[in-house]
Amino acid sequence: MSKHYSYLSIILLISTIALSEKPKSKTLDELQKEPKPIEKPIEISSPKESEEENTTVETIRRSDFIYPSNYGQAGLFRLRSAESLPQGALAFGIGGEFYSVSDAPEFGVGNRKASTIAESLFIGYAPTPKLTLSAQRRNSSTTFGTPQKLISSLGDFNFSGLYSFQVTPSLSLAPIASFLIASNFNELAPSGTTVSGGVGMASTLSFFGTSNLPLFLHGNLFYHTPQLRTTKEGSLDPEAYFNFSRYHTVTIGLGAEFKIQNFIPFMEYIYTVHTNSILSFGKSPSKLTLGARITPLNNKSLAILFGGDIAVNRSVTAGVPFSPGYQVIGQLSYTFGLHTTERKHYFTTKDVNVVDRKFVIKKRINFQVGKAEIESSSYPLLNEIATVINQNEVKKLLITGHTDSSHNEDYNLRLSLARANAVKDYLSSQGISQDTLATQGFGKRKPMASNATEMGRKENRRVEFFILE
Repeated sequence: MSKHYSYLSIILLISTIALSEKPKSKTLDELQKEPKPIEKPIEISSPKESEEENTTVETIRRSDFIYPSNYGQAGLFRLRSAESLPQGALAFGIGGEFYSVSDAPEFGVGNRKASTIAESLFIGYAPTPKLTLSAQRRNSSTTFGTPQKLISSLGDFNFSGLYSFQVTPSLSLAPIASFLIASNFNELAPSGTTVSGGVGMASTLSFFGTSNLPLFLHGNLFYHTPQLRTTKEGSLDPEAYFNFSRYHTVTIGLGAEFKIQNFIPFMEYIYTVHTNSILSFGKSPSKLTLGARITPLNNKSLAILFGGDIAVNRSVTAGVPFSPGYQVIGQLSYTFGLHTTERKHYFTTKDVNVVDRKFVIKKRINFQVGKAEIESSSYPLLNEIATVINQNEVKKLLITGHTDSSHNEDYNLRLSLARANAVKDYLSSQGISQDTLATQGFGKRKPMASNATEMGRKENRRVEFFILE
């Protein structure tokens, strides 16, 4: 009989130990004292393909769709971005402009018809993550009058540098410096007086890093010394067909671009003030450009741009470039060194998917109100998450905690980190290495919905998972 009691005692002892194995959440104070994990750039290693359920997804980085402007630096067509090309990237291409009008300036040459074609060869290189150096060679030819005359500039070189720095996760600024060597076209610019220079600033506001919305707003402010130095005075003459000014200029540019898969529509507005000319601030030439880029290759290195200029203000005077009512533009570019779009096969479960290195979870991880203690109803979901981590051989996973705005900033940050660490502890109890898991608390800083409603606050109280390696 005593032997039976011994067996029963052993069984009860084992059961008690097993039940006590449930992971316990640490207090907020204990968790807040833990060292903050080092954040790494989000990358993906190559997991083994599972024979079970798999999902094919695409991972997109901003560097996948940074393309050169006609100056060779990142940007739209004429407008520069404040972002540098990716380090080591080499971009080159050709851009073109064309118009044919019947209302050109009157030069006393029989009629006002004029046709211009211009092409720009450019190259840009990023030797560091923040610096882009570029060179542009521009040629233009214009036919006008009766009998027809030709005026051209062959080999105008523009060399420039842009240094990008990030002010906030969404805002970048970049000082720009350039100098121009204009060709001696038709003896309009005497030898030795064709070098000019300029300085300016570019800015870019990105919605991609904070909301995953691929919308980018760009602004440029640029000053340039006179590009065309000539002894001519008085009335207009054919030098107006050159893209140069006799005056000190200040150019203001605004633009936007939005990525829709392989199609990137954009808009530019360029306004140039010729400071010491007779044109007032409100009457200087300006143009609106509408266009788009397409990227037909999977690696996104090849880009084709097309669009058109619409003149907003066409005021012209001696020494100021002529602005046609319309102009067709185009560009073909290729960039070595862009990160290609990654396609991965992930093991998934019924409630846990993986999209763009982020776990997409159909259910919620529930905690006790105001605490970092996981409710037992969420254990099955966390077990699925542990399975997905193991099956995909994830080497590093970032767990982020988020709250609503019900409490003060310090409380929310502490609670969000505590809940992320509670999830980390549970996953560790399921065999996931502590070294694999990193945690971070954001409090109320990254809401997904409005905190004005209970439904929005509930959506903001969440835990998210991102694959780092």
